[in-house]
Amino acid sequence: MNRRNFLQSVAGGAGWLALNPLAAMSRPAAKATVKSVEDQKIQRLIDAHRPSRLKKLPRDFNARVGASHVAGRYHLTSKPFLIEGAEKLLELGSRLGKFWFTPNSQAAYYPFNSNWEPCATLVDLARSQYFQQLFALPFSTIILETAMPLEWPTANGEAAAGSLREISEAYFDLAAYLYRVLRQRRVTVILQHWEGDWLLRGRGGERWDPPPADWKQRCEAMVQWLAARQQGVTKARIEFGKRAKCRIAHAAEVNRVADLWKGIPTMTEHVLPGVELDLVSYSCYDGMKDGLTLWKCIAEIKRHARTTGFFRKNPVYIGEVGIPEHDQPDRLLERWDELFGTMLAAEVPYIAMWELYCNEIYPNLNPPPAVPIKNFKDVRGFWLVRPDGSLSETGKFFTSLWQRSAGR
Repeated sequence: MNRRNFLQSVAGGAGWLALNPLAAMSRPAAKATVKSVEDQKIQRLIDAHRPSRLKKLPRDFNARVGASHVAGRYHLTSKPFLIEGAEKLLELGSRLGKFWFTPNSQAAYYPFNSNWEPCATLVDLARSQYFQQLFALPFSTIILETAMPLEWPTANGEAAAGSLREISEAYFDLAAYLYRVLRQRRVTVILQHWEGDWLLRGRGGERWDPPPADWKQRCEAMVQWLAARQQGVTKARIEFGKRAKCRIAHAAEVNRVADLWKGIPTMTEHVLPGVELDLVSYSCYDGMKDGLTLWKCIAEIKRHARTTGFFRKNPVYIGEVGIPEHDQPDRLLERWDELFGTMLAAEVPYIAMWELYCNEIYPNLNPPPAVPIKNFKDVRGFWLVRPDGSLSETGKFFTSLWQRSAGR
C-alpha cells in the first residue's frame, strides 16, 4: 500500500471522497539561479540551524520531534502492533508519536497481533484496550489522525447542518473524554485530518489544473467542516480544560502549498482564511526541493492561516516529512540536515517523520511479497527501523539527535 493508496483507503473509510508570518520573502522563480538578498539571508539562517552546526538542540526537542506509526508492512514482536510501534518510538528516544484514529478501520492500520472490537464512536475507540495502553505511555505529544464515518458533509460540497452538528458533538465528546482521562498529565494531544488538499480535490488527489467548476463550493464546505470540528474541541476545552495539565487541540493539514504560486486553488489560500484553528499541519512533500522552498511554503501557511491563539507562537507544524531511502539514496543525511535546519529556524512546534516502519511496498513485484515482509528491498524505505530490527540511515540520524538532546 503506497501513500496514495493509503490515502484512498483512509478517505474511503471516512466517507471523505464524496467530495506571526516569517520574514519577508520572494516567491520561488521557475528558473532562478541567483538568490535574492532576502533569500540569501534566509539561507544563512537555515544553515545556522542545521543540527550539524548547532552546539545545542532545543531543550524540548524530543517532545517536538517524532514519527508516524501506521500501516507498516512488518512487525518485530508479538505485542499488539499499535503498542509495539509506540514503545519503539519511546525506546528510540522520541516523546512524540503520531497514530491513526478511525473507528472500524483500525484493523487495517494496526493489523498484527491485534483484535480490534467494533467501535461506533470516537470515544468508543479511545476506550479500546489498545488506545488505553497507548494513552498510559509517557509521550509528551500525541498526534491523532482522527476521522469518523461520514465526516465530509455531502458529495456536492454543501454542508448539511445536521451532519456538521453531529461532527461538532463527536469532537466535543472525544476532547472531553481526553481531558478527563489525561487531565493530570502534561501531555498535548492534537486531533487532525490527513492531507486536506487531496481530501478537497477528491479521488485520491487531483492536480486541479484547471480546477473543477465547483471548487469554490468545495472550499466553503471544507471551511464549515473544519469549523465544526474546531467548535467541538474548543467547547470541551472551555468546559474541562481550565485546571487540566493536558492540552487538547485541533488542527487542519495542508499538503499542496506550492500550487498557489501556479494560480491553482489550494486549501492554504482558499480554506485557511475562512476558519479559525488551533494549529495547521503541513505534509510537506511539495516543499522538499530544498530548505529555502520549505521555508517559503511554511511562510505562506502562516500568512493565510487564522488561528485561535491557543498556541500563541508558531501554530504551523510539520505533520509529515519523509525521504524514501531506496528511491532517493543520494545526499540522504545532507538533505535531512538541511530540512531540519529549515524547520528549526522556522521554529515549528512539532515535526512528525514518515514513518517508523515502512508502509510502501514496491509496485509490480512479481510475485508480490508476503506480508509481513522479510526482505528490506521489497519496500521503498520510508522508515526509522528496518524489517530485521536494525536502524535505517534515517533512523540513525534521528536517534542520534534524540540522544544528543536528552544528554545535552
